[in-house]
Amino acid sequence: MSRKLNLISVIGTTGVGKSKLSVSLALALGGEIINGDSMQMYKGLDTMTNKHPLVERYGIEHHLLGHISDLNSQYTVKQFESEGEAAINKIVSEKGKLPILVGGTHYYIQSLLFKNMTVEAEKELNKEEAEFIESAETKAIFAKLSELDPVVAQKFHPKDRRKLVTALKICFTTGRKASEIYKEQRQPLTTQANENNDLLCRFRNLVFWVWCEPEVLDPRLDSRVDAMLERGNLLNEVRQMSDLYNSLDPKPSMESGVWQVIGFKEFLPYISTAAEQDKMAGLDEMKRTTRKYADTQVRWIRKKLLPLANDARKDMTIVILDATDLLKWKENVEDRAIQICHNFLAGKDIPIEAKSPKHLSHLLQLDDKHQSSTKTKWEPERWKHYECDICSIDGEKFVCIGEDNWNAHLRQRRHRQRVKRIKEHEAFERWKAEKAAATAATNE
Repeated sequence: MSRKLNLISVIGTTGVGKSKLSVSLALALGGEIINGDSMQMYKGLDTMTNKHPLVERYGIEHHLLGHISDLNSQYTVKQFESEGEAAINKIVSEKGKLPILVGGTHYYIQSLLFKNMTVEAEKELNKEEAEFIESAETKAIFAKLSELDPVVAQKFHPKDRRKLVTALKICFTTGRKASEIYKEQRQPLTTQANENNDLLCRFRNLVFWVWCEPEVLDPRLDSRVDAMLERGNLLNEVRQMSDLYNSLDPKPSMESGVWQVIGFKEFLPYISTAAEQDKMAGLDEMKRTTRKYADTQVRWIRKKLLPLANDARKDMTIVILDATDLLKWKENVEDRAIQICHNFLAGKDIPIEAKSPKHLSHLLQLDDKHQSSTKTKWEPERWKHYECDICSIDGEKFVCIGEDNWNAHLRQRRHRQRVKRIKEHEAFERWKAEKAAATAATNE
């Protein structure tokens, strides 16, 4: 079995200093950086996509950063997997340097760290399929997926366009049901390993998870969005994207490609109206979406990457770095990471106590549900859709997937308040009817 290449990865939520750390590691260890942020693959839009300023890169070469010039092109996970692996091999074999992968698009990162995380397409989408996926309403996407693969259609929320489209593309391009492929991928790495017991990690991985406490991170993210707006570049980039978007026919989905970048759709109303209230509304929505995205990034690490790392065992080590206190950045993040890297590159195992500060060790602990990369069992019978007749969104019934989520919805305060109001209204209507009946009987 050939020896695997060493790879350092830096992951974590937006706004925690991943790019800063990656540059420090590259300077200290003789490395080059590979971008793992899906939005930063596109050329331009430097403010909106939070590209690390050129002056702060200190001459370190960055790969796969701003290399897609066509904003309307669809850069895929499969492309990243192929280009990322090629970049790593080039950095090591041609330059004799250390590859450092950095980014917050964790499903991109995961596709590069592990084999068999993406689906091989057997053919390209034909014109009819491509146009349908691009222009059809989400309802129609759900209906088509339900026709081709009713099992997997039940797994997703009827409004989750991104997941529905992904599954439908698999059906179109492989000729197989997405549910069959997803079920196969649920096998843990130890089961998928080949007869030489070579786990499906492409590299010998050291992963730094840069962490910041949410109560500190949220205001930090808000301030960063304020700074983007104050510099003026943000709105200029939204205008640039808006001009391109309006020139396209049919209009691309805002749930795919660069069009899903945080900041674009949030400020579109302001670009149309130039009203100050729309500008402030866009600012508030961009902050909210950014904070929500940070939460999503943490969930991905906890529920998807950690179980895979648990299966990979010696092929992957995850270390948490506490970036909550920026005054202690050098001590808690930079110096600690560099020392751990030296030990890793020397072939030494990282002891458990060095993998996390004591107060954050719980983040690396998996619950019973996520002990393995199988995540949850493949149980289609638990994906029943429940519709709430009382709660609605935009005039449509609220939908829950699975009995657990349905019971949680029934316990929510908002739902219980609505039930209470309805009961009070029904009681009032009964009282009115009874009073009217009594008055009529008296008059007789």
